[in-house]
Amino acid sequence: MKYVIKNVNLYQGKIDSHIIEHSNVYFENDIIVRIDTGETIEDGYEVIDGTDKYLLPGLINLHAHLFGSGKPSKILGSQSKLQQFVIKAAATNNGVKILDKLMQKNMRDALYSGVTTVRGVGDFFYRDVILRDKIKKGEAYGPDLIVSGPAITVPGGHGDQTFAMSASAKDELEHCVELNHQHDVDLIKICITGGVMDAKVKGEPGEVKMSLEQARWICDAAHAKGYMVASHSESEKGVEIAVDAKVDTIEHGAMFSDEIARKCKQQNTAFICTLSPALPLAKFSPKQTKLSDLCAYNAKIVVENMIDGIRKALSCYIPVGLGTDASCPYVMQYNMWREVCYFAKYLNVSNSFALYTATLQNAIILKMEDKIGSIEVGKHADMFMIANDPLKDLRALSKVEMVIAKGRIYRDCHIKKDIKLEKELDTLI
Repeated sequence: MKYVIKNVNLYQGKIDSHIIEHSNVYFENDIIVRIDTGETIEDGYEVIDGTDKYLLPGLINLHAHLFGSGKPSKILGSQSKLQQFVIKAAATNNGVKILDKLMQKNMRDALYSGVTTVRGVGDFFYRDVILRDKIKKGEAYGPDLIVSGPAITVPGGHGDQTFAMSASAKDELEHCVELNHQHDVDLIKICITGGVMDAKVKGEPGEVKMSLEQARWICDAAHAKGYMVASHSESEKGVEIAVDAKVDTIEHGAMFSDEIARKCKQQNTAFICTLSPALPLAKFSPKQTKLSDLCAYNAKIVVENMIDGIRKALSCYIPVGLGTDASCPYVMQYNMWREVCYFAKYLNVSNSFALYTATLQNAIILKMEDKIGSIEVGKHADMFMIANDPLKDLRALSKVEMVIAKGRIYRDCHIKKDIKLEKELDTLI
């Protein structure tokens, strides 16, 4: 369990990182123990030849749902009878077995794509918690999982009757937090506004569902137990409520006032950019996405609002992280690299900054920067290797040759991808 990757082009992941040629990265078991340059290799280490390759910190996906493949489906479009039937079927013994198998495959695909940490923000029946523990025990392959269990919403709110549990009174909402706590979740996810796929009115994808008072009840209960709170918020009013309730991360986001910006900086609130679902829903035809014209119209609003809000957050030096919202239509579990590309293109940031955001900045948001997010001595050996320079072309991230996750080496990183969907998504980069 002592390895050295020799003569590799190293990108460490820090904000000012450049490529360090002819690097040697030593790791023992789970920990990076030495980094140097030169031809001399210390004895006692199994050598992995990194000549002409590029070594990067493992990507961190801060917003994913583990249950879905990302393939377009009418089931995802609304709370239809078919959707409810599928959810009921998933709750049966056989259904849970199928769900577990799918989630394990999804996380294996995520791992093989260079993602070594995933934050799950809403899944069914606490199967995300169970999978997290299996991965920790070595009983399943996958990234480190940081999971919320079911999200918490209000009746009729985003995720109600699907990946979220709902309540409205103070004691009921506090009980939801307690229930998640009893199941040993890692964070609390709430849904303050509606979303694209459950909106009922044209032009209102981020309709407020949860009041400020309700959001505060949940945040107070969660923070008292030491949990971070992530909030689905897709409108200016939704962002305002989230910040005033003192959530820790705002998922998706929208434009916000200067006063809200001041509060974000004071509270260290972060925004999590998730362009991966919104872009295809906004730019592809409903025939492709298998969703309605209403969804397409509202997705365009969400894309514009999110880009405006994230752009303002960056200009105000408010922390911004990246996630994919995997399981949504056109958001496959293996495509975190696309979110990095979208961030660079649509937010007009450098390739280096986009990579930093997907690695060390995401780790900082998780308060785990002392363990993951960059290739430095003392940190976990979470890394992946590719053939070409990502600072020149971020699409190089799509072809992973090797993944090292907690010191374990994965050399055969084959993923069965949907070629048709991949070609359609290529038009967005």
